[in-house]
Amino acid sequence: MAPAAERSNKAQQTMLVKRYREIVFDCTADFKKTFAAVSRRRETMELFRGADLLAHTKKDKEETDPATEQLLRERSAIGNAMKSATSVLGQAAEISSSLKHQGQSLRGIGTKVTVMAQNVPGLNTLIENIRKKRNKDDKIVSGVIACCILFTVWYVFG
Repeated sequence: MAPAAERSNKAQQTMLVKRYREIVFDCTADFKKTFAAVSRRRETMELFRGADLLAHTKKDKEETDPATEQLLRERSAIGNAMKSATSVLGQAAEISSSLKHQGQSLRGIGTKVTVMAQNVPGLNTLIENIRKKRNKDDKIVSGVIACCILFTVWYVFG
């Protein structure tokens, strides 16, 4: 088309050929950009093909790789195990801090009772009587449990 336009020596035809060349150049540049984008996308899809395998197993069952499926299931199982381990460790940390706080509270109460017992003279004897009563109750409960065990053994083997 360009040689025909040059032979005719018409400026209008030469300008038309020049405009068509610009259009072809723009379309070629757009095509190259689109082709490069499609190539990059195709390479990305090929690289990450295994990552979406579980989502597409129903559609293309014949294209799936069993080894990749197994690795993805294993990765999922490990992720779930890590989440539950983190949850358990978090609970353990909360329980530990709670127990430490309770221990500090109990130690504080023990020291307060000791200070009160020293300050109030009649309180020492009251605390001692409570301690003796508790020991006596513990002995009675132990004796009842021992008798129950002895009667049970006697009944089973007798």
